[in-house]
Amino acid sequence: MPERTNNIGRHLPTSGGLEKTLKATRKLGCETVQIFVSNPQSWADPVPCRDAEMFVRGTHDLRVSPVVAHAKYLINLASTKEEQRDLSVRALAHELVAAGTLGVDLVVVHAGSHGGDGGEKGMDRLVEGLGRAREQAAELDGGTGVAEPVVENSVGAGTQLCSAFDTLGEVARRAGVRVCVDTAHAFVAGYDLSSEDAGRAVASDLLASVGDAVALLHLNDARNEVGSHRDGHRKVGEGRISIDSWSGLFGGLPGVPVVMETPYDSPDADAAEVRLVKKLAGGLRKAPIGR
Repeated sequence: MPERTNNIGRHLPTSGGLEKTLKATRKLGCETVQIFVSNPQSWADPVPCRDAEMFVRGTHDLRVSPVVAHAKYLINLASTKEEQRDLSVRALAHELVAAGTLGVDLVVVHAGSHGGDGGEKGMDRLVEGLGRAREQAAELDGGTGVAEPVVENSVGAGTQLCSAFDTLGEVARRAGVRVCVDTAHAFVAGYDLSSEDAGRAVASDLLASVGDAVALLHLNDARNEVGSHRDGHRKVGEGRISIDSWSGLFGGLPGVPVVMETPYDSPDADAAEVRLVKKLAGGLRKAPIGR
């Protein structure tokens, strides 16, 4: 069997401090990691972090790649309301800069909702908002660099944008960004993940639509059934997605890094889930994490 090419990790809390996050990264065997750089349920700007240099050194020493942040849930760059679009642009810009101070490579942002006036107009606003956010971030950058925004697919509920891979591809091409694909979102949006062949077909469909703009997988099992358009994550192997589908998906997406956002359990159970996904992606590597 060829050596696994997909780095595997998960979202981790920062509430106990970034040093605790780094310890959990090592303990769980994470090769990628995702965090929040601000309160995801508030418009408040990110607070400067005194542990930034320590976190940058720590993730480098652990060879974590990529380091990922998830943007605020409140952000909707496609909103029909100008005030919310402006707040969203400003919030994303500040998060891109704050992420840069922590050595974060990618900031995942939801595609948002068109608010009822159609996907075409919503897409125009999303593309414009991404451009404005990057421009503002470049102006705010204090010299540490700015993280890269990547747009996440949705479950397709109501007026949400980008539940289909072809619309993700449109955003990637028009805005010059890369994308993050959440497997639970894709499944409940209607993409079949019922077998190894189905997983391989989904990977093929994704690459046909998005090409080399796939930056990241959010690997989550789904609480709800295929095509339901209802969000909800389960631990890998405990939801509606077939455990057999993962090897086909990984096989079709070599080198694409993986972050799980599955429910937290005990540290031992979470570490076991990371090991399981590594095995599904091609096996455990011989080289240890860290130096």
